[in-house]
Amino acid sequence: MISSSASVASRNRSNWYQSRQKVDYNRQILAEGLANLTGGFFQSLPGSGSLTRSAINFQAGAVTRFSGIVAAAAVSVALLLFAPLLHYIPQAALAGLLLITAVRLVDYRRLIDTVKASRYDAGLVFITALTGVIIDLDKAVLLGIGLSVLLFVPRAAKLKASELIVTPERVVRERIPGDLVDPSAVIYDLEGELFFGAAPDLDRYLETLEERVRTNAAKFVVLRLKRVRHPDAVCVERLLRFVREQQEHGLTVLLAGVRPDTLTVLRNMGLQRWLPAEQVFPEEDTEYSATLKAVRYARTKLAVDSTHPISTNAINHHPNPVLYYLV
Repeated sequence: MISSSASVASRNRSNWYQSRQKVDYNRQILAEGLANLTGGFFQSLPGSGSLTRSAINFQAGAVTRFSGIVAAAAVSVALLLFAPLLHYIPQAALAGLLLITAVRLVDYRRLIDTVKASRYDAGLVFITALTGVIIDLDKAVLLGIGLSVLLFVPRAAKLKASELIVTPERVVRERIPGDLVDPSAVIYDLEGELFFGAAPDLDRYLETLEERVRTNAAKFVVLRLKRVRHPDAVCVERLLRFVREQQEHGLTVLLAGVRPDTLTVLRNMGLQRWLPAEQVFPEEDTEYSATLKAVRYARTKLAVDSTHPISTNAINHHPNPVLYYLV
């Protein structure tokens, strides 16, 4: 049912490519489920979509859903009036009709683009197609969905981290080799899915950050969480453990750009026990960036050594320095 609707929706009679029709899969499944549930009380046969019937109907020029009623009526009349004659139609002719319909359903342009896109997409196409030929279409669809999930998880678990700096021009940007850094404050940006699969990467980045803090005797750490998504208890627990340990050792941790969903999970797991509200900078749709607010807060609180080149040029001893954001 879903495969037939998706195939027809992606077609265009003029060039067989992208008709831009939208299919609400949830609505379609709900409607058919309710229809079969209701029909069960009246001893009716279950109804479903058919890839071949839908394709033939569409290729014959059907435009609206009323075409399904017309097709059903035509089949009923043929069976009632011409059943003895239909018996003599060769099955090979019907098989040929189905083969022609199947060939017309293949979107060669999209298939080529998918295979050329990446080895990940090409592998899914070949495995799913081979399963459909050797076994059946239902198993092929289920296998394709399962493989997509299994292959997506390792890719989604790639958490990235980068260090940000404040340049002498008061610009907050990603650090590149050769940049001088302010040893008193470290700014780290995390990006990716913050779920259990990313826990090993998160541990590795936090250990690197902790070593960096110890080496430079930093006073502040700004963790930018604007680009992390879908946090779960596993990763949030590790993050809170890092916050707790660093706070106990006298380091001030600031959380910047915290999205609403991330902030909710953090608070549910006890963030307020380790960080006061002033050290959390939620991501808000305001004039000023939450990351810039956190950096300004850290540099205002620090007793900056005026002999340090970054400190002298970056804030100019101004209590509320103007910072620019290029991340």
